[in-house]
Amino acid sequence: MTSFRTHRARVHDAALPPYRRHSALRTCLTEFAPYGLRATYHHLTVSARMPRRLEADPESLVRAVEELHEARVLWLARAEEFAARRRAEKRAGRRRPPVTPWWDRRWLGSPNAVWSHDPFLHPRLSLPDYVRRQNALLDGAELPGCPACGHGAC
Repeated sequence: MTSFRTHRARVHDAALPPYRRHSALRTCLTEFAPYGLRATYHHLTVSARMPRRLEADPESLVRAVEELHEARVLWLARAEEFAARRRAEKRAGRRRPPVTPWWDRRWLGSPNAVWSHDPFLHPRLSLPDYVRRQNALLDGAELPGCPACGHGAC
């Protein structure tokens, strides 16, 4: 099984045909999709301005995978903090994890049903901004607007 980094490198490989690079981007989405696969894919096609014919702008795939990668790096940092905290809790004898906010549970393997009901419905924020916002909310920040997007009530 290959990794996110391997497929990210394939998206960057200009020697590959656009359809193979696109397939590598979709595989990256199976590894990390904050809104769910379809909604995150739709978000990336809009934000990276991917044309229907990828030959017209193959660099749009690079823009999309880089946005995804930046958000994933933020998420991995948060996941590593969580793992370190859990290791310390286990050493202290606390075997059951405490009740955690939905964001932490979502990244620990539970199904992502937040945006799956409509793949065209997702925040207008960039993926890294969305992850930063979710992390700030987990840290107790009082941010205005909808918890997901920051705009009015969702």
